[in-house]
Amino acid sequence: MKNILSALLILFAINAYTQIPEIVWQKCYGSPESDGSYGIVSKGDGLLIAIHLLDSIPGATNYHGKGDIWIINTDSTGNIIWEKCFGGSKGDVPWKLIKKSEDEYFIFGVTASTDGDVQSGNNGYFDLWVVKINDQGDIQWEKTYGCTGHDYPRDMILTPDGGFVMIDRIGIGGGDVTHFYGVGDCWMAKCDSLGNIEWEKTLGNDGLDNCVSLTINSSGNIMMIGAAQKHGGLVECYPDGGWGDVWIVELDMQGNILAQYCYGGSSYDLGFMILELDEGYAFLAVTYSNDGDVSGLHGPPGVKGDFWVVRLNEQMEIIWQKCIGGSYGDHPNYITQTEDGGFVVIGSTYSNNGDVSGNPSYPGNSAIWVVKLDSQGSIEWQKVYGGVGHDSMDNQHTVLKKSDYNYVIAASTNSSPSHDVQCEQFIDFNAWIFEIALPDTTNIITPPVGVGEVRVYPNPAITELWLQLPDNIPPAQAQIELYSHTGKLLYKAQPTGHFHKIDVTHLPSGLYLVRLWDGERWSTEKVVVE
Repeated sequence: MKNILSALLILFAINAYTQIPEIVWQKCYGSPESDGSYGIVSKGDGLLIAIHLLDSIPGATNYHGKGDIWIINTDSTGNIIWEKCFGGSKGDVPWKLIKKSEDEYFIFGVTASTDGDVQSGNNGYFDLWVVKINDQGDIQWEKTYGCTGHDYPRDMILTPDGGFVMIDRIGIGGGDVTHFYGVGDCWMAKCDSLGNIEWEKTLGNDGLDNCVSLTINSSGNIMMIGAAQKHGGLVECYPDGGWGDVWIVELDMQGNILAQYCYGGSSYDLGFMILELDEGYAFLAVTYSNDGDVSGLHGPPGVKGDFWVVRLNEQMEIIWQKCIGGSYGDHPNYITQTEDGGFVVIGSTYSNNGDVSGNPSYPGNSAIWVVKLDSQGSIEWQKVYGGVGHDSMDNQHTVLKKSDYNYVIAASTNSSPSHDVQCEQFIDFNAWIFEIALPDTTNIITPPVGVGEVRVYPNPAITELWLQLPDNIPPAQAQIELYSHTGKLLYKAQPTGHFHKIDVTHLPSGLYLVRLWDGERWSTEKVVVE
C-alpha cells in the first residue's frame, strides 16, 4: 500500500511539472459595445495591445467616434500604464501591432476617416492605415493606402532595409492599386522607412484569391500564404478545389515571383501562417476537405473546418499532414515551433469531440484552443480556455510567445464571468487578454521524503549530474530514476556507491525530475539541464 501511495504521489509530482499551461492572469477591456483585440507585442517588461473600441468609455483618451483604435500600454499583468485612441470620426480598426524597437512601433489597420489623426487622405471607403508611434504613443507619421473600394488588411512585416511590406485583400482597383484581376485579389506593397511606396503588385486572377500572412525567409525573400481558387493569370499552380487551395508565393524584395505552390483538396483550404524550419517549412491552415492532399477531417467535407498542419521538405513537398479538431468546426490562427521540434497551434473551436475535450462553450459557442504537437504532428496535449459564451481570436496577430509553455493571448469574449473568464460582468464583447504558463512549482506537493534527502549537483547541469545518497541509505536497496518534463522515464539504475553519476550530454535543455527510492519511500529533486 505504501508503495502504491508513493507511486501515485510521484506521478502527481511529475504531472505537476508537465501540466498543461494554466491562466496566470487575465484582464478585460472595452466599452458597452462589441469590442475586440487585434494585436499584441511586448514593450519593456509589459505589453502593448491594440483594441477596437466601439464606444467612448471613461479613461479612454482622444476618442473620435464610430470606433477607434485604442492602444493600451500595460505592465506584465495587464494593469494600464498609459492609453490613447487613434483615428477620426468615421471609424478606424486595428489589425496588427509591429514592434521595431523599444522606442518605435507601428499600428497597421484600416480607416474610413479623413480627420482627427488621419491626415493623409482616403482613396475610398476603408483604406489601409499605417501609423508609426513612439514609446509614449505619440504619432511620428501616418499614411493611408489602398484601392477605391474597401481594403481588408491582412499583414505587415518589417524588411531588412528598414522599410516594410504589407498585404491587403481588395475587391476593386484604383487608388494606389495599378492592377486588378477580378472578384478578390491580393495587393502587396513595399514601402521605405517613411511609408513611401517603392513598388506594389497585385497577385491573383479572375477567381477568388486570398492572402493572410507574410514572413521573410532565410534567403531574404518574402513568403505569402493564403488561398487561390483556380489556375491562370499570376496563379501558376493548379488548385484542386472549387473554392480554393492553400496558396504559397515566394517573391524577392523587388516583388518578382520566384516560386508558388498549392495544397489542398476539393473543398476550401486557406493558409494562415507559414514557418521556415531548419529543413523546409510548416504551415497552418483551415481545411474543409478530406481528399487530395488532405486526410483525417473530423466533420463532413465542405461543412465544418479543421486545423490543418502540414510539414514540408526543402523542395516544398509534403512530409506529413494532420487534421486537428472535432466535428463542429475549428478555426486556426497561430503556429510556432518549439525547442523539441514540435509545434504549438492556437485558434478557436466549437467542438467538444474528436481531438477536443473540455470545451466550456459547447454547444453553440467557441472557445480558445491550444494544442501541443510533437515533431510528427501527433498531439501531446490540448487545452480549451473560455467560458459559457463566445470566446474567439480576431486574427493571427494576437499571440505573444514568451516561451514554449508561456503565451499571452489577446481574444474577445462575452462569457464573463464563467469558467476561465473571470472579469467583471459586461454587456457585450470585450477584449480578453490572458497569459498562460506552467504553474508555479515552488509549492508543489511531492512525495514524502525518506530518512535522508537526496543531494543533486551541479544544478543546472551541463554534461553530467551527480547524486549523493544519504549515509544511512544502503546503495543495495536504493534505486535512482530520471524523468523528462513529460513524465517519460529516461534513466533507471541501482547505485553501487553513495555517489552516482548520470550522463546528461544527450539530453535537451529543460526541466527534469530525479527520484530516489530508499527502500521505503521516494525522494524527489528538480533538475535543470542547460
